[in-house]
Amino acid sequence: MSILKRLVVLVVLITFVLFQGLVCAAFDPSKIVVPTEEQESTKARVALMYVNNAKATYDDEINKKMNDNFDTILKQYKIIPGQRYVEMLNKIGINDITTAERGDIIGVFKGEDIDYVLYVEIQPFVRKERITFFTYGIDITAIVPVKIIDLKGNKYLYNGKFTEFARDSSMIGGIGNKSVSLKALDLVIEKMNPVVATRLPLTRPEEKPDEKNAVK
Repeated sequence: MSILKRLVVLVVLITFVLFQGLVCAAFDPSKIVVPTEEQESTKARVALMYVNNAKATYDDEINKKMNDNFDTILKQYKIIPGQRYVEMLNKIGINDITTAERGDIIGVFKGEDIDYVLYVEIQPFVRKERITFFTYGIDITAIVPVKIIDLKGNKYLYNGKFTEFARDSSMIGGIGNKSVSLKALDLVIEKMNPVVATRLPLTRPEEKPDEKNAVK
């Protein structure tokens, strides 16, 4: 092997060793931040009651979009799946939870160690066609009621509805409901997320003196 080839091999080996050292230095297990037990215990416990009443052929895509968003905006909370509570309300005759009394919703959480409820419902999309001599278009309106309830304080932190409109058109047709509906949902998410961020507390409510001293 010539001297030049040996030098090239040596440079490659040195570069590889230095690179491995940098990677090991960058990945320092001691620097991984793990929430302490105290931090975990102060996280607000939120029951997520998500209902998809769109009854669309693309419900799976709708659910994925919404659940991915919940994973992002609720990652700082202790999330309790809310389907069981939705079913409990259904069993007592409340199928349209958007019209339920606050007390009825709070009632199904009696005795549960949960601080807040986030209720989000996807209602059926409102669809309209637009046909002109040159174009074919679809208008979709997404309607999403949202409730945030303070269970301990027995009050609404938010009770409203997001109504967002999207449209698409083409000179040759071929537009599907799904793409326009998901676009409308994106607009809903854009408006809903700041409300959740500002209205839903990050930490558990402080216990009142009479609650601390209550005999259990």
